Amino acid sequence: MLRKIVIILLVAATLLLAGFFAIRYFFSPERINQLGRTVGTTFGFDYGVVEYYSMGNLVARFFNVEKLTTASGTYENQTRPYRYGYGFRDLNKNGVLDPDEASLGKAYFEVPVYGDYIYYDAKRDPRRQ
Repeated sequence: MLRKIVIILLVAATLLLAGFFAIRYFFSPERINQLGRTVGTTFGFDYGVVEYYSMGNLVARFFNVEKLTTASGTYENQTRPYRYGYGFRDLNKNGVLDPDEASLGKAYFEVPVYGDYIYYDAKRDPRRQ
């Protein structure tokens, strides 16, 4: 009888420990962030804006940027000194995504890591209402 109780307790402890590690793995902050980015990308909830400045003047603005990614080397395990992303370019810098700008599609862009740029969520669709 005592042997059965010990076996049951060991199995229960093993299952609890395995469950703990499974929850830690599947529901870690990194996994939740990855899931959130996937949902935002899939359903188009992202209205990120990147503004790049030079000497205090606005040089370029990009709409609907999902994220900025830090570039990494192909053969060396070091990060490169720039970030890149994709977004619609605001050619006339009026803060609105005009139909002619949207028809050009998303553009690839790079910003220096130590450059003067701002990335923020506009919380609204930049198209003219």
